[in-house]
Amino acid sequence: MYKNLYRLLTWAAAPLVPFILARRRLKGKETSELKRIKERFGFASIPRPEGRIFWFNAASVGESNSIMPVVGQILERYPDAHALITTTTLNGALNMEKKLAGLRAFHQFLPVDRGAYARRFLDYWKPSVGFFVDSDFWPNLIMKAKRRSIPLILLNGRLSAKSHARWMKLRSFARELMSAFIYSFAKSDDNLKRLSDMGLSPVNVGDLKYGVAPLPADPKKLAEFKKMAGARHVWVAASTHEGEEELLSASHRIVKLAFPDALMVIAPRNPARGPAIAKMLKTRKQKVALRSKGEKITKTIDVYIADTLGELGVFYRVAPIAFVGNSLFEKNLSGHNGIEPAQLGAAVLSGKYHNDVAETYELLKKDNAVIIVDNENDLGNRVSELFANPEMLSGFRGRAKAAAERETSVLDRVMERLEPVLDSVK
Repeated sequence: MYKNLYRLLTWAAAPLVPFILARRRLKGKETSELKRIKERFGFASIPRPEGRIFWFNAASVGESNSIMPVVGQILERYPDAHALITTTTLNGALNMEKKLAGLRAFHQFLPVDRGAYARRFLDYWKPSVGFFVDSDFWPNLIMKAKRRSIPLILLNGRLSAKSHARWMKLRSFARELMSAFIYSFAKSDDNLKRLSDMGLSPVNVGDLKYGVAPLPADPKKLAEFKKMAGARHVWVAASTHEGEEELLSASHRIVKLAFPDALMVIAPRNPARGPAIAKMLKTRKQKVALRSKGEKITKTIDVYIADTLGELGVFYRVAPIAFVGNSLFEKNLSGHNGIEPAQLGAAVLSGKYHNDVAETYELLKKDNAVIIVDNENDLGNRVSELFANPEMLSGFRGRAKAAAERETSVLDRVMERLEPVLDSVK
């Protein structure tokens, strides 16, 4: 019943799709290129290459980053194949353009989950196998892939307690949907249990973000930033969301009471918000420089806004302290990847709301490798404490790096399971 209702609703919503996409474009969340917009309706913008297509669907930046080691391994082992990466967000698309350069791989936007668009997409690309990442489940697309006997595999499978409760109210629909997946890897034991409840089988544990290489950094940009930052006490607030920057402004005021030379780098999750963040900070009498405008860090700058994509590797290598955002407010999906700064030896701090990546922080907590803060005042005080105690700071940095490195064998375990499937498909 629910499957048919979903199909009916998505069919009836067709006239709204152009307006929804137009609204997203106005907010900077969609491409403005006509041929790329058509991808949302299932039309391809490039020719299909010969040979097998291994299709990876990842929602945004974090998810697409996590699968790159798998993509690289597969393309190395299967020289006849190409990788098609689909994302739902513009930031994910921009990120993939950089990551896929030089590979037998290309990006397309995932079509809106309407039957006709899904059918058009699958008929054109004819993927030999499909990989879905995290919890990005699209019923029409999944069921049409199943009808075409396209093997589907779930990577980094995740299902929050709230989502699990909702799906369990639709148990028969969930089980039919999950029956399309022939194999799946859960992020953690908790996720394994929830996904098993939905009917996924067999399920293994393997979180690919631990197998991802440390974020890269352009040597020239790294040297330039080091020179601008000089000997100042630098800390970075990464992947911040709307509303958090006001709180971080207060945190930084506390830090500057003890360390007047302190510099906070804010790297918003959505770089387009950079000018708005700068405007807000200026009303609070804080001096700001915008990276997107090429503004320099002078001695009087309080906050440097890194409103660019793909440069967190630069800031994590320079700043000894990293606060990971989307964690100071309670939201349905909260938190971001704390492994990335840990891999590069930064001391990791997070707010207490990180239910979306809870398993990552449990791993770090187990090794006393993360500091969880209650609010903006607590954050300011803990950053100040770390700067004031080099031995304590060094301990958190070392433990975070060790915890991240211990999990790097996950890629080998996942590839061992995938090879028989990939060997069998045409």
